[in-house]
Amino acid sequence: MFSQGEIKNPHFHNMVGVTEPMSRIYELIRTVAPTKAPVVIVGESGTGKELTARAIHDHSSRKDKPFVAVNCSATASNLWESEMFGHEKGAFTGAVATKKGRFECAHQGTLLLDEISEMPPALQVKLLRVLQEMEFERVGGTRTIKADVRLIAATNQDLKKGVQQGWFREDLFFRLNVITMTVPPLRDRKEDIPPLVDHFLAKYARETEKDVQGISCEAMEALTNYAFPGNVRELENIIQRAVILAKGTTITLCDLPEDLTKGLTEEGDGSSMVRTDDLFKALEAATICNNGGPPRLWYQTLKSISLETIFEFLLKTNTRQFSRNEFATFLTHQAKSYRNKYGTAGKYLSVLKKNRICVHNSRKANQSRYRLADTFLTYA
Repeated sequence: MFSQGEIKNPHFHNMVGVTEPMSRIYELIRTVAPTKAPVVIVGESGTGKELTARAIHDHSSRKDKPFVAVNCSATASNLWESEMFGHEKGAFTGAVATKKGRFECAHQGTLLLDEISEMPPALQVKLLRVLQEMEFERVGGTRTIKADVRLIAATNQDLKKGVQQGWFREDLFFRLNVITMTVPPLRDRKEDIPPLVDHFLAKYARETEKDVQGISCEAMEALTNYAFPGNVRELENIIQRAVILAKGTTITLCDLPEDLTKGLTEEGDGSSMVRTDDLFKALEAATICNNGGPPRLWYQTLKSISLETIFEFLLKTNTRQFSRNEFATFLTHQAKSYRNKYGTAGKYLSVLKKNRICVHNSRKANQSRYRLADTFLTYA
């Protein structure tokens, strides 16, 4: 059994990890934090980009000043300027009082622009001007306000590719891209799973006031063999669930989700293992042609669904055949907002087929089935 406290010194600020990639992140944080340089943090969803930004803030001279995080994908285009720069009373219908924007709220502190790749090009122009001049006016106002903020941007996209494809401004990219930090996905640092489990187990045992002290070797093996498409956030949710369900002082296989334990029990029966790195790289490289135009990277066209969601589905199905309806149902449960689910799932499956990520049984209607291509499977 793995017990709490067995892992020595895995913490840096609120980040957890003992592997070389994480050690490099910690060292870069120590080096960059005392400066005023903007930082771009790149990583998949759930890897801990905001924690990294907070660690930079907390190791800087601004640590006693505000840390303000803005999710660019959650801000409506027509409200973005007001949200960032504030507005004066009466500036527009509904502006019943003067409001400070995020730049003002972060004065002398740190401003994190999360998912900056989701910011529309027209708004990128306004952000660039503020970064160049370090001053702005509230919406409906005439007084110039000085901006004193340390800017950090976070993204799960490749901004350099965004510049090449025209959806991210080159001048803004160069203004932001002074220091780039890449947070590795959990599947690339599996040695960090035990200390992360230890950390989350202690956290949720304390929150639930349950005497859960460790995790069985079998349960830990299941976790370390899992690809974690949702990264650290997914692991945290799994441990929270396991602590709640645990009937004794130890988390066992029975306390883990069925998808995890099913893969472990089938491994010895000649079943397959997915080559996760190859699969994810293939998904990232998959292209799509719309209306006869030039090929575009598929993941740049996804709106309500992330590449990680599709990756998670393919990992779960493994060699098993699945229908378009099953795929559509999974996407529906995962999507932020999703219209024409069945038709859209069909379009996605067409892309997977054309990029040779999935194969189709060439049947129609109710007998139509897809599965992951053998290219991404290793058979025991």
